Amino acid sequence: MAGQAGKVSLANTDDITDLIEIFWEAFSGPGEVVFPHTEGGRKWLQRSFENFLGQKSYYRPETKVAVVRNLNSRPVALAIAHVVRPGQSIAGKSWKTRWARCEDIPGLSEEKLSEFFEPLAKAHYLVVGKEGHVFIELIMTKSTSRGRGYASALVGWVTKLADDLDIPCYLDAGMRGLGICDRCGFKAQDIEMRYGGPPPCTPMLRSKKQ
Repeated sequence: MAGQAGKVSLANTDDITDLIEIFWEAFSGPGEVVFPHTEGGRKWLQRSFENFLGQKSYYRPETKVAVVRNLNSRPVALAIAHVVRPGQSIAGKSWKTRWARCEDIPGLSEEKLSEFFEPLAKAHYLVVGKEGHVFIELIMTKSTSRGRGYASALVGWVTKLADDLDIPCYLDAGMRGLGICDRCGFKAQDIEMRYGGPPPCTPMLRSKKQ
């Protein structure tokens, strides 16, 4: 398995503990208000990753969790990408079809999750509407493994998936990721007028392969 070090592969359920640790590090500090680092928060993420890695469902986009592993075969970077079929909802409360339900988990706030996901969903819908596409929802790398090109490798893996499916690819970029997105063929989308102000992240679209 050491041969997989630095390469992109698909995650499996044995990886979930490591995936949660990467997720928590990415959302430490202010992010803990939405994604609490508690047993309840762990349970919700466990359930969400089980959803992502489980059986396909007609009712939600097909999800791929791609990872880069270290020499011990443990994930140190991950991407959560969804193959959205034409007409599948990506607006409003559509996050609830992808992520786990939380109403039975103490300390998890559906209101806080909605405040995180729904402004992003609004921007997402303004860019792609009901068109089929691949949606890169999150990319994150452990702090000790940054600067090694892992995020670029993950974006490249997902854009190849989009090219193979002959569909565009969408993501919401933070400041730190704009350079990677630009190099991978994404273009920033100006939706500020239609959005009613600046969206929370920069919506980026990579057109389908010509």
